[in-house]
Amino acid sequence: MGTYTASLRAIGDTKPVPATLLLEDGQLAISSGDIEIGAWALNDITLEPIPTGYRMAAEGEQIIIEIKELDAFREALANGRFKRRSARLRGASSQAAKDSETVERTATTTADSPARTGGFTQKGLALLDGTLEKAHKKWGSYLPEWVFTRAMFIIVSGALLLMLIFPGVVSLFLLICGAVLIIFGAVAYTDPMLASRWLPGRTTPSHVLLSGVAVLLMGLLLGVIAS
Repeated sequence: MGTYTASLRAIGDTKPVPATLLLEDGQLAISSGDIEIGAWALNDITLEPIPTGYRMAAEGEQIIIEIKELDAFREALANGRFKRRSARLRGASSQAAKDSETVERTATTTADSPARTGGFTQKGLALLDGTLEKAHKKWGSYLPEWVFTRAMFIIVSGALLLMLIFPGVVSLFLLICGAVLIIFGAVAYTDPMLASRWLPGRTTPSHVLLSGVAVLLMGLLLGVIAS
């Protein structure tokens, strides 16, 4: 939380406007000099990390925010989101515990089995959410927020399962993805504006190129194993 010096520019513009960011109590307020540009709850806006700051989407508009104290802002933003999510998780866990206690007091032994199954499910989801929170706190400045979601966990788990069942198909898919990443990394390397728009967090074109090579090699290795 605190005040941070920044500059704003619309996507495609090259001339920035000096601004001040105020991050406090789950809200982000932006002002330029004596003019207050706006204030939004963090839950109502999207902040996608870029190498120099964030791409902010609010009320159907998008702007680029470049921040001088970027590391301090990212840490404050991550801590604020972590505290709010932790509070929601504690509330959900508390409610689940109360519901489970009510079921245990009123249901028979036979009817109690589904309740216990639900309790195990709640514990498993809470454990998954906690793990995703820790990963977001550690790697959130490098990757988009959608990476740290249950949906992405399910997709990755399904991909690993498909890799075991259909290694040849997955190998071909990885080869294609690796080639696309290498091409995109090369293009982004020659166009800083494109890199600023599309690369999340502190990701650089070099990271994309290395990731493409790694995915390509993984696809080759899996193809060799499958054959």
